[in-house]
Amino acid sequence: IWTHYGHSAIRIHDPEKGIDLCFNYGLFNFNAPNFAGRFISGQTDYLLGYCRTATFIEDYRSEGRSIHQQTLNLSANEKEALWQALRENAKKENRQYRYNFFYDNCATRARKIVERNIEGKVCYDSTLLYPSLRASLKHYTATHPWADFGISFLIAAEADRPASFSDLLYAPGEMQIAFQTASICSGDSLRPLVKNSCDLLSFPNSQTASSLDKNHPKNKIIDSVFASMCLLLALNLLLMFFERKKRKKCFPIDIFLYLIAGVSGLLLCYLALCSQHPAVHHNWLILWLQPLHLCYAIALCFPAFRKSKIAPAYAQINSLLCLLMIIAAIIVPQHIHPACWPLVAIFVLRSFAYVPPKSH
Repeated sequence: IWTHYGHSAIRIHDPEKGIDLCFNYGLFNFNAPNFAGRFISGQTDYLLGYCRTATFIEDYRSEGRSIHQQTLNLSANEKEALWQALRENAKKENRQYRYNFFYDNCATRARKIVERNIEGKVCYDSTLLYPSLRASLKHYTATHPWADFGISFLIAAEADRPASFSDLLYAPGEMQIAFQTASICSGDSLRPLVKNSCDLLSFPNSQTASSLDKNHPKNKIIDSVFASMCLLLALNLLLMFFERKKRKKCFPIDIFLYLIAGVSGLLLCYLALCSQHPAVHHNWLILWLQPLHLCYAIALCFPAFRKSKIAPAYAQINSLLCLLMIIAAIIVPQHIHPACWPLVAIFVLRSFAYVPPKSH
């Protein structure tokens, strides 16, 4: 999934000294102890590494990924300063850092080390391309609807707040665009930050910052995810019709639904309370997806609980919380992925499945 957002590296090329290296802030170790747990909790440590440019290019070629190169317009002193800074940063005692998806990653590190080692400052055309971090994220997953659904599910209301220009430079693609129009300002002198640019590798189906259509609809409603959830809603309505006709409730369906909702709620609560990841702490989906649903799903396995008054009462309280979530999402606001609404409707409708049909 991370390949959807691109990657940034710094190439140091000095033919006279025989140097051609790529410095890469995006290295991590899948085999590190408890990698999955640390990643979910936002405690993943990344590394700065380097390799020969030929090796870097070959890796991308084997994965079918494009590489766009921007040659920076640096003076000899600035090039030397950047080279020495990268060498110092790549030392074993300096190379590790705590990764943060939005604020400390391969793009932000590369940008900041360039900015620190020029004579003057980098002046950007600070035109905002997106109003929020979520809008920026959706741009990169526009052609991957299931990934977009999963990320929209995890990202909370913080991602819908107005984003600053520097916030949006977390994405390598946005940094590429910003560099292309930026200038180095030093006293009264002004020079372009980028001298020239070219494609080192180009694949027709490779998603890059320059190939993505900025006019792609950001909130496309009709996609495979939404259609799938609508199909589930239609099947639920059909099931409810037969439940009413047979005067018998299909509890295994409710057990499955609340089990999935409970596990999802457990993940959202963990992210909200324990994770160091940004923009996951105020997620209004928790009103609908709660860890308590796990207990309810287990209780529904027992016939005595099914016949109690607690079972329908819990389901109906949950339907009220679903309605509260809808109101909260409008007021906060938090963008809710359109595919969530058919799922919310299923939970609300299932609560009414406990209401016995009127006798004629």
